Amino acid sequence: MTATFLVPPPLEGTRVPERVFGCNYGLYPIPNIFMLIAAALLERNGYQVSVVDAAIARWTRERFARFLASDSSSVYVIYSVELAKKTDRLAWNMIREARGSIPVIFAGPAPTYDPDGYLLDEETIIVRGEVEMTIDGIVGAIARGSSWGGIAGISYMHGSRAIHAPSRALIEDLDSLPFPARHLVDRTKYYNPKLGLTPNTAVLTSRGCGYSCIYCVPCSLSFARELEYKAAHGRKPPVRLRSVDNVLAELSQLAQAGYRSVSFLDDQFVWGERRTVALCEGIAKLGLTWGCLARADVLTEPIVRAMAVSGCRYVDVGVESFDQRVLDFVRKDMTVGEAERGICLLTEHGIMAKLNILIGAAPFETKETFRNNFAAIDRLRPNAVMFSICTPFPGTDLYELAVENGWLARDGYRAVDVQKEALLDLPFLSASELERLAHRANIRFYLNPAVVWRNIRSAQSSESLVQMFSVLRGKLRHSGGT
Repeated sequence: MTATFLVPPPLEGTRVPERVFGCNYGLYPIPNIFMLIAAALLERNGYQVSVVDAAIARWTRERFARFLASDSSSVYVIYSVELAKKTDRLAWNMIREARGSIPVIFAGPAPTYDPDGYLLDEETIIVRGEVEMTIDGIVGAIARGSSWGGIAGISYMHGSRAIHAPSRALIEDLDSLPFPARHLVDRTKYYNPKLGLTPNTAVLTSRGCGYSCIYCVPCSLSFARELEYKAAHGRKPPVRLRSVDNVLAELSQLAQAGYRSVSFLDDQFVWGERRTVALCEGIAKLGLTWGCLARADVLTEPIVRAMAVSGCRYVDVGVESFDQRVLDFVRKDMTVGEAERGICLLTEHGIMAKLNILIGAAPFETKETFRNNFAAIDRLRPNAVMFSICTPFPGTDLYELAVENGWLARDGYRAVDVQKEALLDLPFLSASELERLAHRANIRFYLNPAVVWRNIRSAQSSESLVQMFSVLRGKLRHSGGT
């Protein structure tokens, strides 16, 4: 019994959809540890498991077809996001052509939101929400030759009828899960230019976010979890944390295995001062360089000091806007002053603050809002900014508002690259104007000689400098400007 996790090559085009956060085309490769945790659980339960990442291997369609024709796996698992939906359905067609009625499992946020869009035949099973226990249950049923009909959290076809089983309860004890099966992938393929040091990998210490921003698409596993829980309970799921000891045990293994840097993928890494400082004190003993995502308003002096001492290189800060009216509209539950204080704290302690800025997040935004945001960015002098066009993803409150108010452009929702394409036509900023603003923002910021020089000085090594400029080239090439 062999389960193979597949990442198809970009069968519908030349760009590779990023599947960890799921909202853009990847500028640098991040290991999908959500898939690798599920793989590790299958291994722990005695199944043979492999991972075939045809995207990172840059396979052609023909190479992928040859693999399928020669492969003998018992079941395929594809972790899908909105940007990958067409590619993954094409991969399903190729699987059917090469392997006949072999079971195919689709998991991730896109199948969770739209299971009917992935229910292609009776041998296709959809995993909704959290993936690990459900995938393990399906693979067990296939191995025993029994029906998967009684498994919670799945959708499947019975004849011509779609069956949507009741939701599966959330995993309460995250410590009970095995560490990701990183040995199944080539670790030399992954890096994070903000860290520079390789080998690099990703780690998740918590699931979920307790805030209520209307636009938010958290990491793809959290988003699938949130979509499924909200459908069943009408509200966001509770946050679940791994214990400090469990996280440090995983990090210790990584350090012993020769990993030099870690990207924490938590939607919000800082869950209280005591827990964060304890994690930092443990990391400091391991010699790992790391970075994370965090809200600016939760960053205190003791937390930031502990982060700096323990090797934190960067923090992705979800600022979104330096206009308080915009922050209030998107329910950020943060003030501009709190955002600026958190950014300044990071800078004072030598930690790079990478700002995430949304363009077109509120219906009253104008070009003046854009100029004011840039004035704040110039004053704060960050090394990096991700300018994203605010996008109404299905399942978010922003999507419902966009539909209700007629803000959706171009015949409704479609999967887009949030750094390039706009779906909103706002009262004062059209979709094409939003795209031009995003393009101008990247050009203006990243080609600023002062920013270029700050990034050169902050580079950890010549390798990280090459990575940094490779990402910059991709960012500017893929930016809009229609």
